[in-house]
Amino acid sequence: MRAGIIEKYCRKVDRRILLYAVCLCILNQSDRGSIGVAKVVGLEKDLGMEHNDFNIAATLFTVGYLSLEFFSNFVLKKVGASRLLPTLGILWGIVCTLQGVIKTKTQLFVMRVLLGMSECGFTAGMLLIISFYYPKSKLTARVGFFYLSSPIANCLSGPLASALSHINHPTIKRWQWVFLLEGIITIVVSLFGYFILQDHPEKCTFLTHEEKRFIIDYKRKERTLGGSEKLSMNETKEALMDWQLWCQTLATLAICSAGNSVTVFAPELINELGFTAAQAQAMSALPSVFGAVAILFAGRIVRWCGGHWRAGILSCATALVGSLLMACTLNVPVRIVGLCLVGTGGNAGLGILPGWNISANSKTVAHSAVASGMTVFMGSSSSFISSNIFLNSDAPRFIIGHMVNASLMVVGICACVIVRISMGKRNRRLDLQPKELDDGFRYMY
Repeated sequence: MRAGIIEKYCRKVDRRILLYAVCLCILNQSDRGSIGVAKVVGLEKDLGMEHNDFNIAATLFTVGYLSLEFFSNFVLKKVGASRLLPTLGILWGIVCTLQGVIKTKTQLFVMRVLLGMSECGFTAGMLLIISFYYPKSKLTARVGFFYLSSPIANCLSGPLASALSHINHPTIKRWQWVFLLEGIITIVVSLFGYFILQDHPEKCTFLTHEEKRFIIDYKRKERTLGGSEKLSMNETKEALMDWQLWCQTLATLAICSAGNSVTVFAPELINELGFTAAQAQAMSALPSVFGAVAILFAGRIVRWCGGHWRAGILSCATALVGSLLMACTLNVPVRIVGLCLVGTGGNAGLGILPGWNISANSKTVAHSAVASGMTVFMGSSSSFISSNIFLNSDAPRFIIGHMVNASLMVVGICACVIVRISMGKRNRRLDLQPKELDDGFRYMY
């Protein structure tokens, strides 16, 4: 009976909160990754970019993003998700649109920093809001579904940009259409967020009184009721000082490097295999299709593997094999298979590791906030790596980029093993404590 009530409640929240979160995140991923598509249709030539200017532009986005990211969830708790997150969407939509009217590479550099700053806090905020609404047992699947937006964005942006690049206009260049239309669409969709998003279930207007009472009692028993609770600075410091969480999110950094490589550089990697720009844009959706399927099955992968840590290892190993294939040969079919494996492993990891990070560390609202913030912070930090390992001078093999990705996958595998050992030891210590001190919390692995 109780399981049926939980499922009914979750489906209702899925339709209202999660679906909109995925839609807005698709635009988020498309807007930040559109520079890779624009590059293939003339961005570098028209702005006079040379050598590693494109890599600098990609890196500057991360600089802007991380400049304010770490404490974004604390701002969200004060301002409220229903106001802050749609406002961020409008801001980055405006900046994305402005990228379509720039004339120099310096202006592009400035726009990339501003785009990163305007997107800062969105992903971590959405993850925190999702953790407020769902029971721990349902959280990993929902976080994985939220990250499904990344491969979907890649699937849509390639063919869409390919179509846009065929537009012939006397004054607007093909790469400008990519930025202009994606930015305008983002602004329109973000406006709906003011009416759709709710800060937390305690004040949610689309839930009945019985549903609110049920989820509040359920989350309170889990000790994960965080919507209306204040963040404790002592608990926040405790979470920030926990080496286990840093090690856990290190695996997220590794897997995100593979995902970022597919997002930004897939059109270029395919273009360098001898395909035309239009073919490269359309085919760049292929690894993301495999990635989307992997995320859809992320929950089942965790069950098949018997735990998040084994599923994390499997996703890293899949991307590792793909990176090695890309590095070891110039054979076109083999490299396409390798790129698809990187997309599959990278996106499967996105469906597994972030949800594990948050649900495994949801001892208090402060721990959840720090875990979601660190997950996004570490995942975004991977852009510093992925943005600077695929250099024009290394084309067409890009052996440095693929070998760095392969090395990061090994780091991710080691991190999952170390965290599993640590969580097992911590749980055994919790089992030995007096019953009156036992709050029921155990680490999930």
